[in-house]
Amino acid sequence: MKIGLDVSQTCAERAGCAWYADALSRALIAEGLPQGHTFELYHHFGAWINGDTRRGTMVDDPRVTAPLRSLNPAAAREFWREIATGEPLPAKPDVVFSFNFHAPRMPHTKLIYTVHDLAFWSQRDFATDETRLVCQREILRALARAAGLMFVSRFTGTEFELLLPDWLRLHGRPNCLAPGASRFPRAALPSSPAAGAPWLVVGSLEPRKNHLAALEAYALYHAHSKQRRPLVIVGGGGWKSEAVRSRLGELQAQGLPVSYLGYVSDGDLAAHYAAAFALLAPSWHEGFGLPVVEALGAGLPVLASDRASLPEVGGSAALYFPPDRADVLADAMISLETNPAARAQRSIAGLERSRAFSWAATAKSALEFAEGLMKGADGGPRA
Repeated sequence: MKIGLDVSQTCAERAGCAWYADALSRALIAEGLPQGHTFELYHHFGAWINGDTRRGTMVDDPRVTAPLRSLNPAAAREFWREIATGEPLPAKPDVVFSFNFHAPRMPHTKLIYTVHDLAFWSQRDFATDETRLVCQREILRALARAAGLMFVSRFTGTEFELLLPDWLRLHGRPNCLAPGASRFPRAALPSSPAAGAPWLVVGSLEPRKNHLAALEAYALYHAHSKQRRPLVIVGGGGWKSEAVRSRLGELQAQGLPVSYLGYVSDGDLAAHYAAAFALLAPSWHEGFGLPVVEALGAGLPVLASDRASLPEVGGSAALYFPPDRADVLADAMISLETNPAARAQRSIAGLERSRAFSWAATAKSALEFAEGLMKGADGGPRA
């Protein structure tokens, strides 16, 4: 097969969906090239047009081309306008994997659309009006255009069925499960934290990530801990973050060792996982929860919200708390800190749990799903 891969999000500051696109695209290529498949990387994709594509995913192999990478924004928009009117993609790929919410009309190619999360429907207050409306509009367009769907977690597949009952059955759309995995090599040994190892939170400053709960829990923890480890937050600027930034400033003014580092490179993020005492993941909603599986793979204990996909990802290796109970999280932090043996056991369990997630395994399933679509079969397990 000739396979197109949407890597448009990888050209900008990367959040979870962009890292998913990068990692799965690389895994699909690694799995598919030995089978005789060829690939095209699309650095502009439908309505996602980049001003600069130089940071986008690239693979150095003659069987992997990037025909749109050199296009300026005006030329890229014109290119996709022509495709939408009925022109075939120049290389005529058999299937195209879409990884962002904008799925263009491609009448001559089978589109496999990735559903990352549905928070813009199920958790309306967690997005801006503009973001929510754009995402709702684009997924509805994508559903009309897609030959098949990939869900990043069973939770997301279940939420899709709750929001759009029987849509998959009535419209005859096959689907498969395509979970993420860690971008980083699995740690060889359990985590052994330094004396001042910090608590770590990873995620953009947006309401559904629930940073306020982490900050409130940290204030309670700091008041009762004998060690008073610092708290480090990394992630993009997000939106609706005024309350989080205000509370962060208040805690810093009180002398608490809390820091927000903003967006960091993947190398720096790996170093933060390696140096931390534990990951705090208090999100109200996650389609998958990439930081959880990355922390587990680093041997880092995880204290996670008991909502959405996080229990699915963390399994029995993580400790869970209600996202509206900062006091429960604070108690769990104290308990983990004062029981080194329990922390060591969580580290070992996390490494074992992380083995359940593999980009190679997801790529293999995704390729089988694509091959099934080409044969007219459903191509994979139901999400």
